[in-house]
Amino acid sequence: MKKSKSKTKTAKSIADLWAPFPQKIEDWTKEDHALEMLLRGLRVSPRSSANPLPLPPMLYVPAMKMFFDWFASEVTKNENQDAAERLYHLTLLSVNNLFEACHAKPEIFRPIARHQVYWPSMIGWGADVERTNKELMKMLKLSDAAPLNTARGGRKSFSLLGSPETQIACSLWGAVEFFRREEQGIYSGDPACSLVMPDLPDIHDVRKLGLTDEHIQKLKSLQPLSRRNFGEWWKLGEPAFIHRYGKDFENHKEFSSYWNGDAYKEDVPGKPGQKCLVQNARALIRRDIKKRIQQAFRSIAPKSPPV
Repeated sequence: MKKSKSKTKTAKSIADLWAPFPQKIEDWTKEDHALEMLLRGLRVSPRSSANPLPLPPMLYVPAMKMFFDWFASEVTKNENQDAAERLYHLTLLSVNNLFEACHAKPEIFRPIARHQVYWPSMIGWGADVERTNKELMKMLKLSDAAPLNTARGGRKSFSLLGSPETQIACSLWGAVEFFRREEQGIYSGDPACSLVMPDLPDIHDVRKLGLTDEHIQKLKSLQPLSRRNFGEWWKLGEPAFIHRYGKDFENHKEFSSYWNGDAYKEDVPGKPGQKCLVQNARALIRRDIKKRIQQAFRSIAPKSPPV
């Protein structure tokens, strides 16, 4: 008679805990798979004799992002305190080392910083923190050639969190810009803003963005977003918007304020103080949502062409 195998798992030794991955892939956790993608992203990016054609950030960063998505999921969905502490220390070490390297060799980081809207930095209540961050932005020439409107030089910038329409316009811009660069053959040799990162499902197929062959043809000659051509950008952004939000986009929760406000309501005859939607409220709301997103494309566009 065969003895049944014990299902009791043996405790891991210290050596096992320090091993980067379990020997058997079937024993890998979600964290192991996410960490593998981080390592893959780090390995395919460096320029070297063994890797003469490194992938541009727009391709390898989404792979690295999977590791941080795992952290975020563990914290927000599983309330994993250990994951929260590890994410904090990982970020702290990264930002501290970036800060020190920027001060030691700012000329190496300027080509990157000039094209960025945001830069990783520390926050705190002390006055020194605000001062050093401002000094760092000036030293790196942050956003000097950014593809979006920024508050550098005392200018008034758009508020990314100010309205859902602005958030949507920024998201659509990033997706369209990714494929504009791809269709025009603009790769790693030309620095890109870190906001130009597509969702992984859309990474290899522009049609998954909701664009037709005619739209794709226009991408080949589309110039960077500006105050002059924001209408052309919206013509490509509109089908992508409808593809993401659906044909009945006006019912999306992000646009609930249109339905709840009084702009599209009228008084109910014979019932003082009561209001109801006007007869063509749906058509008016759909029109105004599109109009405001198009206007948001203008507000996020740089006031002068990037240098």
